[in-house]
Amino acid sequence: MPAALPAPFARPLARSLVVVGLVGLIGSVDGCLDSSAPGDGGTGAEGPAGVALDGSGRVISITDGDTLRLEVGGQELRVRLIGVDTPEVYPDVECFGPEAEQALAALAPPGSTLGYAYDRDERDQYDRELLYLFASDGTLINYELVAQGYGAAVLFEPNDRYWSDLRAAERNAQSAGLGLWGAC
Repeated sequence: MPAALPAPFARPLARSLVVVGLVGLIGSVDGCLDSSAPGDGGTGAEGPAGVALDGSGRVISITDGDTLRLEVGGQELRVRLIGVDTPEVYPDVECFGPEAEQALAALAPPGSTLGYAYDRDERDQYDRELLYLFASDGTLINYELVAQGYGAAVLFEPNDRYWSDLRAAERNAQSAGLGLWGAC
C-alpha cells in the first residue's frame, strides 16, 4: 500500500493523494504489487511486503523524474526507474517535467537510503541500471510516480514484474486527471 509522503510534498497534493491512497488500498487488498517473479536472484534480503531486494543504496542526486544517481558499495550508479516515463527536463523542458523531477526528489530525497531490485534486464542501452526503488517505508517509488500522475507506465521488455500494476495505476491517474493527465 502506498505510504504517506513527507509533509511538504503531501500538502499540495492532498486531494490527489486521497484518490491515490484509495487506489493503493484497493490494489493491496486484491493482491496489487505482487512481488513474486521468476528469476528473482537477489541477496536474500527481504524488502517491503516480502520483496527480495538486490541491495540498498544512498541517493546522491536526482537527474529528472525517472533517473537518479545512487551510491552502492562506494560506487556511483546511474539509475533509470523501470516501468515509468516522466516528461523531460533536459535539453528542453516538457509539460510537467519539473513537477515530476520534484516528485522524485520528494519520494527519494538525496541522502536517503533506498532498497532496490532488478528485473530481468539489469541495464539499458545507455548502461544505466534498470531498477525498482523502494523507500524505507515500503513505498514502491516507480509505482507512486505513475499513480500520482507524474509519469506514464511504460513497458521495458522483458522487465514486466509490476507491469499490470503500473498500467492500472496509469489508467486510474488518467481517469482522475491527476498530474500531467490534468495539466498537459
